[in-house]
Amino acid sequence: MKIAILGGGSWGTALAVHLARNNNDVKVWEFFEKQAQEMQETRVCKLLPEVKLSENIFISHKMEEVLADSEFILLVVPSDKVESTISTAKEFISEQSIVICSKGFGPDLKFLSDIVAEKVSGSVFCLYGPTHAEEVCKEMFSGIVLAGGKGKDELMKVIAADNLKIDLSDDLIGVQVSAALKNILAVFVGVLDGMGLGDNAKAYIMTRGLEEIKSVGVALGGKAETFYGLAGIGDMIVTSTSAHSRNRSVGVEVGKGRPLQAVIDEMPMVAEGVTTLKEAIGLKKKTGLELPLITGLYEILFDGKDPREILKKI
Repeated sequence: MKIAILGGGSWGTALAVHLARNNNDVKVWEFFEKQAQEMQETRVCKLLPEVKLSENIFISHKMEEVLADSEFILLVVPSDKVESTISTAKEFISEQSIVICSKGFGPDLKFLSDIVAEKVSGSVFCLYGPTHAEEVCKEMFSGIVLAGGKGKDELMKVIAADNLKIDLSDDLIGVQVSAALKNILAVFVGVLDGMGLGDNAKAYIMTRGLEEIKSVGVALGGKAETFYGLAGIGDMIVTSTSAHSRNRSVGVEVGKGRPLQAVIDEMPMVAEGVTTLKEAIGLKKKTGLELPLITGLYEILFDGKDPREILKKI
């Protein structure tokens, strides 16, 4: 099958490597022209330097080259770039299915699936779960959730492998809320780690965090059971505890006393939790819920509040 991937970062590249191993022809669009040329010539992504890109992976900065003749498309850009990317891509898209792998909200807390569906005529799906790029590209065992309507069974056959198990879901809202808000939770856990506040505090925040994420998801129309699956608690665990987690790493540095912006400026990749938090604070008004964890992390990162005082309120 001919597959197009929009986004040549670590996760986009890992998906390309995985899908190429499944004997698909994969084309990757990379926003930065120099990086696209380097990847195509050296067969290496600098974010995943241990993995060699096979010959059935093509990388280009030209979107029309990547999307031409594609049978389905994976969207793997940062969440705040989803709308601009799909707006540019739509002239090269006919009725291919779009699989959203970006995690976060659009402007005014709009679901990414709604943003994409307004731009294209094909079916829209989401692919989310506890799948760090560093492990998937090395064929380490993982599980993920493919959410959407009719057609997901056929897509699953293309994406699944012995080392990548796929759960199917029809809860597009629930998986998107989980994917967005678990990144915020991971930043909070990282702050606690950076301050040395112990495992008990982390367990407390993860437990309270899962319930808060579920309450938001249900209020927005998601299903409660989604938050106890791979896209919910599964992704929360891996993002909050793994050394691979960019969101946790940001929190750790902030917990050590470093300014947030200085930490972000040093990172080669985007920490979606910080981007999402700026939008997610609006969920209090949208849902009518108190959301002490989301509010508390916002106050820690942007108002300089002491995490110890915030913990007492959650």
